[in-house]
Amino acid sequence: MISLSFLILCLLIVGCSTEQPHSEFLSRAEQSVFEHPDSVVRMLAPRWYDTKMNEADRALYGLLYTEALHRSGLFTEANSLILFSRKYYKEKGDDEHLSRALLHHAIILYKQKQTHEAVLTMKQAEYLAKDMDLPAFKWYLYSVLGDVNDNVGNYTQTLRYYKQALAEARRSKNEAWTVQTLNNIAATFDLLGQTDSLKYYTDLAQPSAPRTDGEIRATYLVNKASYLMSLGKYQEAKRLLMESMRYTPTDRASKLLADIYMREGDIKSAVQQWYRLANSFSPDVSIQSYRLLIRYLNSNGNRDGALEYSQRLNAVYQKLYERSDAAGIIDAQAQFDEQQQERRQYRMTIALLSAIILLSIVGAAAVWYIRRRIDRINARFAQSEQRYDLTRKELTRLRQQKERELLENSRQLKDVVARLHSAANRGQAAQDEDVSMLAQLSYAQSQKLQQLLSVLNTREQTVCLLTRQNFLPTEIATLTISTPQAITNIRVRLLRKLFDQTGGAKDFDAAIKNV
Repeated sequence: MISLSFLILCLLIVGCSTEQPHSEFLSRAEQSVFEHPDSVVRMLAPRWYDTKMNEADRALYGLLYTEALHRSGLFTEANSLILFSRKYYKEKGDDEHLSRALLHHAIILYKQKQTHEAVLTMKQAEYLAKDMDLPAFKWYLYSVLGDVNDNVGNYTQTLRYYKQALAEARRSKNEAWTVQTLNNIAATFDLLGQTDSLKYYTDLAQPSAPRTDGEIRATYLVNKASYLMSLGKYQEAKRLLMESMRYTPTDRASKLLADIYMREGDIKSAVQQWYRLANSFSPDVSIQSYRLLIRYLNSNGNRDGALEYSQRLNAVYQKLYERSDAAGIIDAQAQFDEQQQERRQYRMTIALLSAIILLSIVGAAAVWYIRRRIDRINARFAQSEQRYDLTRKELTRLRQQKERELLENSRQLKDVVARLHSAANRGQAAQDEDVSMLAQLSYAQSQKLQQLLSVLNTREQTVCLLTRQNFLPTEIATLTISTPQAITNIRVRLLRKLFDQTGGAKDFDAAIKNV
């Protein structure tokens, strides 16, 4: 009997000893995940295949490991851990951990280019964390939402989220987070061309910036250099940019250095920066760098190199077109906010109806008052629906009108081109009315073309427009009462005048058609 009791006691002790270390271990990791994510990654990685965890520990492990990876700047495509955590905390009603799980699952979805689902999941995390006292988590949440909106150029929302992140960073009393967020706000204002705001937020970061390192320190120096460049202090800016490169190379620093090298006439150094920026994750930076490289290679007679980079540029354009999710991200956020507002209104309506039922017991007078209030609410709702219908009809009308205008413009352009071809075949000069109509219709299709050709006289503009419509040099010469050789000379001259390139008439034809 004593032996049996001793055996049972030993089994209980062993059972407890295999359960308890997981909870203590994960508790220590959760206390450190916000401040020291790198340490948490190293702490948790060896436990990946631990099969002794219960459901609660597995859910917490999946959350902490994914969270530590993301906060360390790392990424994993394995979403099974965070999916289990998300499901577990949703079933348990643990909104705090669920909010964190939603955010980090959304980050994985966003990296996998499941943009719409990712943004909605982030918004769910934001909604759950709205009233929670979690400054360390909410700083990261708002920073991620700010970055997502920054990626699609939704700068109003970008600044709103970054400023919310700044408030949470200050509540956390974390200098690195504060400087990082101030850097993000300053960089956004720099992108918007608001140099006063750039200087203001850069100055706010100045007291704490010397105590930062890595990318945070580098970004601060780049913001400061950008402001100095706006004042014309290029040498001071260049020194700061070179210093930032010693901390962490960034695309903005390379771009600004390239601009300074171009100003100094150091084309070779500028080209080195363009080659680096061609592989930038930012489509805008990559596209601009490819264009500058192509122009440089053409000017140096390297046609093969220019062709190769032109093909790469086309690939960037194709990827950008395929992932044109800016409107989707903005609409997804707006729809989510609208749905939450509707849900709040719905809950309010339910509360009102419950109050009506409760107050109806008090007496007929209270019931009569409440019914009148409901009628007023229904009337406002009906008015809102009517306004919505009118607005939708007006938008539909405007869209249809725009489509008709585009079709009419295209038809008229075809007629004008046909008349001009006919005149050229008959050996007649172009009618002023046809030339004027060609210019009007072409500029209506492309404002950029109109801006480019605005520096030319009427004859030069006519040559450009006829070339874009695939007229032969002999036809252009006939229509403009010139010789084919004169037209060729004009095209060569316009290649340098409009595009700052050297080459032949065919190079001009390709350039003007690509505008």
